[in-house]
Amino acid sequence: MLNNEHGKHHFNKHAFLPVAFCLVGAILFIIVSALLYWPAPEIAFRTDDSPVAWLSSAQLWAMAILCLRLWQDKALPRYLCIWLCIAMMGMSFDEQFMLHEHWKYHCLEWLSLCSHTWVTELPMLLVAIFGSVTGLLLHRNLNQSYQRSLLWGAISIGLFALYLRFLQKPIDLLPYKAAFLVIAEALFTGLLLSLPRKNNGHVHSP
Repeated sequence: MLNNEHGKHHFNKHAFLPVAFCLVGAILFIIVSALLYWPAPEIAFRTDDSPVAWLSSAQLWAMAILCLRLWQDKALPRYLCIWLCIAMMGMSFDEQFMLHEHWKYHCLEWLSLCSHTWVTELPMLLVAIFGSVTGLLLHRNLNQSYQRSLLWGAISIGLFALYLRFLQKPIDLLPYKAAFLVIAEALFTGLLLSLPRKNNGHVHSP
């Protein structure tokens, strides 16, 4: 049971394993994908049917289902679990079916406003805005410092991937922005897996 201040500020060794497995697994997947497409490793990241794009969609879907489990375990407030589940499912659909790409390249056929870059990139801007707000809400509901560090680490890496997308620089990293998204998702998945179950006011370590 974690019921003292000492426990709030020290890394839970039991929570380390899911984070490590998620992160190491994602990195190994990225490395293997790049090696299999060598000498043109960027193909493993840039094409819409690339293995790294598939992993991103799979991780997002897994997080959506995991949020339902966290709701049952009362590890997070119900509204946050429902919102996270819907958001992750939506982003998984987007990743798999290229919904924001369809918007970006075809919305000018529907709206004259799409002549402005901020309109064509609106889906990704909304992801950044709602993701940051969700991060603040999660921050308030995470009791341990390592959980908050994982949260903001994942958000920072995800925002960096969006920075690459919008500003198209540094040019050397641009082909690999999907890898940053996958690493951010892996960190966030590990965080969700490490959250303790709460029953009858008690907290149980994972």
